[in-house]
Amino acid sequence: MPQQRIYHEYVNGELVPFWYVLTFQPGEIEWEADAYYFTPIQPFHFEERDQFDDSFVSASLYLEDLLTVERLGQIGINLNRVKKRIDRYGAEPSLVRQFIVQMPDIEDVVQLLPARREQSFIMAR
Repeated sequence: MPQQRIYHEYVNGELVPFWYVLTFQPGEIEWEADAYYFTPIQPFHFEERDQFDDSFVSASLYLEDLLTVERLGQIGINLNRVKKRIDRYGAEPSLVRQFIVQMPDIEDVVQLLPARREQSFIMAR
């Protein structure tokens, strides 16, 4: 499960989100797959924008890269679309450790996220 953070800045005293960032462990994304699904979790870690770790190889995500219909409670990333963009830059997809959703798409993505985290479990006797 990726770490999920929202990076923000204060503008005129208001908290303004700039990036929704998913950070992955090496090898966590199976690039041979068509899509990667994850469960969005709230509350997020809120970080100031200057705390962003740019030492990781990152790729931008756009609203059209996201899949929301197939799995209830999860958001998917169309890896085929993302791989094509990465390939255009001559980069190796397996090196990507972060996906970044930028403004203005972040406002639409936040609307897709659940208001709270729900977990189900089974109790054994």
